[in-house]
Amino acid sequence: MYLATVTFGACRKSERAQFEDAAESYLGELSRGGQIDGAFMLSRSKGQLIAQVLVAAVGAWETRHHSAHGKAELKKVVALFGEAPLWRVLDDDVPERQLSWKGAPHLYLFTNALDRSSPVCRGDGGAQVPVFRVPVSTDIKERLREWQRSYRHHDHLWLASGTLEMAAYRELADSESELSREGRELCWMVESATGIPTYYYLMRYWSRRPSVEARRSCPGCGCAWRVERSEEGRPRFCDFEFKCDRCRLVSNQGVSTDGGRYTGIGEFRREKVR
Repeated sequence: MYLATVTFGACRKSERAQFEDAAESYLGELSRGGQIDGAFMLSRSKGQLIAQVLVAAVGAWETRHHSAHGKAELKKVVALFGEAPLWRVLDDDVPERQLSWKGAPHLYLFTNALDRSSPVCRGDGGAQVPVFRVPVSTDIKERLREWQRSYRHHDHLWLASGTLEMAAYRELADSESELSREGRELCWMVESATGIPTYYYLMRYWSRRPSVEARRSCPGCGCAWRVERSEEGRPRFCDFEFKCDRCRLVSNQGVSTDGGRYTGIGEFRREKVR
């Protein structure tokens, strides 16, 4: 995500509410499509209505990326202000190469409490593919962003270590939790649209002792899913230690052996297999 300003145009104080409604409706549609982050701020400066937004990539605001609703809202904005919005990226650190899902060996779905970028990641390095570039419908793009917000909320609860800590962890680590089921369904939708295998990442914090943890089975089907790797080089996050092609699940080894009974969260249970 990159910070940008959007200058809509002249706006008299007496018309501010009407003009802001039009701008908010337009930006809301871009948010639905994964082109910008849903949190933005409007202000009136020197008679101009201006928005501060986070854009997914340079050019994300181009009309070729708009949904039908986005184009309709843009027409309303142009009719009201008399001109199209002017976008300007403020961030100096913008990559020249635009990321795409094309050519990736596989994709995976992952986010965390502090991440506002796309949850769709390439398997050959972990680069995040902007949601607006994923060839799925606007409704599915919106579901991807809603799933991401829900995951971030659960991760915040888990990190806060309060009353709901373990309930939140179960949602993050259990392949059959409501959060995981929604994420796995979205993975299937992305895979169907791209033709690229798309995996769901399962958090794993509480761990068995190393020798036992290395042998744990896939929580979805109970089959072996440990990925054997050489010790050369420092592994990246996306170099998953566990991967099940059948269930489209990936995970890493837990980091703490002090979980006690919580260690079983996210592990295979035979009664789950029908």
